[in-house]
Amino acid sequence: MKGRALPALTLAGLLTAPGLAAAAPPPAFGGRFTLVADVPLGPAANRIDYQSFDPTAHRLYVSLMGAGKLLVFDTAANKPLKQLDGFPKTTGVLVVPQLHRVYASVPGGGIGPSLAQGLGMLGLSKGHGAVAIVDTDTLAEIARLPGGVFPDGIAYDAKDNRIFVSDEMGSAVTAIDAAQNKVIARIGAGGEVGNVQYDPATAKLYAPIQTRNELAIFDAAENKRIGATPLSRCQHPHGLAVPPGTSIGYVACDENDVLVTVDLKTGKELSHLPLGHDPDVLTMDGKRLYVASESGNLSSFDIADPAAPIALGDVFIGKGAHSVAVDPATHRLYFPLADAGGKSVLRILAPLS
Repeated sequence: MKGRALPALTLAGLLTAPGLAAAAPPPAFGGRFTLVADVPLGPAANRIDYQSFDPTAHRLYVSLMGAGKLLVFDTAANKPLKQLDGFPKTTGVLVVPQLHRVYASVPGGGIGPSLAQGLGMLGLSKGHGAVAIVDTDTLAEIARLPGGVFPDGIAYDAKDNRIFVSDEMGSAVTAIDAAQNKVIARIGAGGEVGNVQYDPATAKLYAPIQTRNELAIFDAAENKRIGATPLSRCQHPHGLAVPPGTSIGYVACDENDVLVTVDLKTGKELSHLPLGHDPDVLTMDGKRLYVASESGNLSSFDIADPAAPIALGDVFIGKGAHSVAVDPATHRLYFPLADAGGKSVLRILAPLS
């Protein structure tokens, strides 16, 4: 309503008058982020793991590892949409919007020894881990395939329409034909495998080998390991990110808290930068790289020049905030916290700049 200006006492005094408390501003995280919401997910859990964001459907898929569930979260409404049961010890998760599929690593499995032995030619009889495939339109599970001993990280090769799943404890990578929902290869990795990423620029698959301190290289089309890049100043490489079209890889070393930048074409180590203690998940948002650590710290980097990341500092996000996902449209960051004051929450932050 237009009209008279309110008295100054009304404007200023409403916030200071006795009995009227001013609304507290949202907490700032190191002056870098502001809290959007802490969305309750249920009772405190012993572990929440990877996430994957679908920007087309505004959904976030979260592995509720301790609860054995897969969470579907509506990021437009900021509320849980559904929790899917039957995912014991679920770890890795990857949504592929163009396929209308989400893939989840399920170490607790659902693959019995008889089926695994029946696929012995693929070397899958060692474990009962599984890879679950869910239709994102119906949220119904449509297949569950053998995943080896401890399936973990997941990558997608759009060129050959294949899914690759690292089998951390099985020292292998499982290759899946995404059109047929069928395991087509079991690729020896040469040691304990961390995360896995496909690089369209080189048409190769990359995976850190934790027990050998190297970055293994795979021919994705031929389903075979073709080499490895030694990581001279990295102890126990686990997390990995590959910016599209750059032929650059970022490797997080969780025993000496270092980020290694690698030229994927030459194998040269370009830089070594400090991280928060026990780094785990890496994600990118345009010219920003984020690395979440088991210590609860988030390390941020400017990657305007992908070959020369610039450290922007660390911010404490919350106890156990080792997993991070980002919405490329809003730039909001998502951190599932297993135990935030006796309950599990999805902490949503917005960057201040």
